[in-house]
Amino acid sequence: MTLVPKGPWFLAVYVRDVLSRLDEVKAKITSTFGSVLKMESTKKVTKKLGGNAAGTASWATNVGNELGQLVLSSVLTDSEGDGLGDMVTDLVERYRNSDVLPPKLLYVDRDCCSKKLKSHFHEWRNLVIHLDVWHFMRRFAAGCCSESHALYANFMSRLSACLFEWNTKDLQRLYAAKRGQLSASGVWRKRKDVAMHITKKELALHCKRRTRGVEETTRLIKDLFDTFSSDKGNDTMGIPLLNKTSIIQQIWEEQKQHISCIQDVDDPSIQLYTQTGTLKKGGVELPIYRCA
Repeated sequence: MTLVPKGPWFLAVYVRDVLSRLDEVKAKITSTFGSVLKMESTKKVTKKLGGNAAGTASWATNVGNELGQLVLSSVLTDSEGDGLGDMVTDLVERYRNSDVLPPKLLYVDRDCCSKKLKSHFHEWRNLVIHLDVWHFMRRFAAGCCSESHALYANFMSRLSACLFEWNTKDLQRLYAAKRGQLSASGVWRKRKDVAMHITKKELALHCKRRTRGVEETTRLIKDLFDTFSSDKGNDTMGIPLLNKTSIIQQIWEEQKQHISCIQDVDDPSIQLYTQTGTLKKGGVELPIYRCA
């Protein structure tokens, strides 16, 4: 019987095929743009480097757009935040050479208030740099004793509610649709507790959110910390969710200045939500949104 080629042979054929289309692949990558960008660094990619490349990089930085496409696949650096000047210069030059309007908004995982980062994008004078909310919330999670604590999920859910509020019209429309859907099923009889049957996926799909503003967000987060720093922050075993009060206060003092960095941009030309279609549910036409 004829011997079946082994893995290295298939890998070599695949690499030659990619090399034959290298110009096409590069053209597709460098022709992707966006008006809302997100720059994020991670260690997960560098941990997978093997052979001679193992240990040569500590961080991989990616830049994506509002459609979830990678504008740059990966740039490897030896430290987070440093060595990104060449990447930014290449990105700015790509927009300029392609005669594409520069992006209006950039979300980052750190250095949102850094003058050094803003100096890298000096050609994009109208660019607004904001802190990604997920990373903002993760900084507070560092003050919790453990993610397996019984109150951890409750704490993070309430923290999210301190930052965002749902659009009232979208929420009312979804409630009406869910009420009609439950009534048509012939099983549901109660007129209350409609919210219990609405999933997080449905909320994210059919409702828009917005930030609450600096003053209200500051007040709500402070009230949240005061609540969980009391006996209400203990589980049934008496173990507190939050670490020592001094640690929580230190985190709060450091992150308080970034509350303005996570607020929605007050610019009508920057729309974070795009309606991609509609869905009929319970006799009600619901919009389908995609968030940038």
